[in-house]
Amino acid sequence: MSLLTLVPNGGEFCVLRADIADRLISSGDGDGALLYLYLIRKSTVFDEQTAMRELGMDRARFERAVHTLKSIQVVSAPSAAVPRARAEDAPKYTSTEIAARRAADHRFDAVCHSAESVLGRTLTASALKTLYTAYEHLGLPADVLIDLLAYLGREKHPVTRRDIEQEAYLWADMGILTADDAAEYLARRENEKPLIAEMMRVLDMAGREPNPKEYRFLSELVHSGFTAEAVALARDKMYARLGKFSWNYLRGILQRWHEKNVHTAEEITALEPAVQTTPHGSLPAAPGTHPTAPAAPNPEQNPELEDWERDWLRQQEARIRRRKENNHG
Repeated sequence: MSLLTLVPNGGEFCVLRADIADRLISSGDGDGALLYLYLIRKSTVFDEQTAMRELGMDRARFERAVHTLKSIQVVSAPSAAVPRARAEDAPKYTSTEIAARRAADHRFDAVCHSAESVLGRTLTASALKTLYTAYEHLGLPADVLIDLLAYLGREKHPVTRRDIEQEAYLWADMGILTADDAAEYLARRENEKPLIAEMMRVLDMAGREPNPKEYRFLSELVHSGFTAEAVALARDKMYARLGKFSWNYLRGILQRWHEKNVHTAEEITALEPAVQTTPHGSLPAAPGTHPTAPAAPNPEQNPELEDWERDWLRQQEARIRRRKENNHG
């Protein structure tokens, strides 16, 4: 992430322009102000994981602070986001290497014993690789991994290797790197349960726990102040505009409302009177299962679409064209 040009390089003073200070004060976001001070002190480039650790922020707090700084236009984002770690990018550890580490490292051995207890069986080679990847590649400490496994054991029946992998990547991505981070995160997740369950219901996903990707998105909505009724309005606007379910499109609608500081159904309908809730029974039963969904609106012909929606639909059309060309190439 890059700062706007604020101060000359070098020197022993950190200079803050008065108009920037006024914007930070007006935002009322202490985390945003703290992050901005960190940016000035650390110069124009920093490592997110190090920043979160030194500032004592988890991923959710850090991203809210970043959003504040972008919203009040005191920082600029890089042109391309740095890709986050994914399972396919992990090193190819050998079974011999993992076995040797388990024998030599009592902390990793404790993680393996905890996993066997949660899974209810001896670890397979693939399960051992998943745990070692989380421990070595993602850098999750043993006590954090044991807390993660205990959480899965309480919440899921049965627990699978895939569950462990997905949750480990989520925790690493959110910067949960200490036992205190884990305790804070798990307490927050417990408090969010009723709100997220209601959001799952209005999105026609009731009766199951959100997967890690869904949880992170819904948790961000909760912390931004959105209600389940507001999510229902976004869902209806998504179906009216697109004719099908799309997490990215839903995120786009809610992000624009967040930028306009409207988070409840009352605030949204006051801003956009045309947005109304559709009777729940008339909606598709589940994401991606709308057999008679209308085609996406033509971005050049629908006057109701906002600029970001036109851009999004053009990108979708281009993606579909490329896929067709590749299939016929």
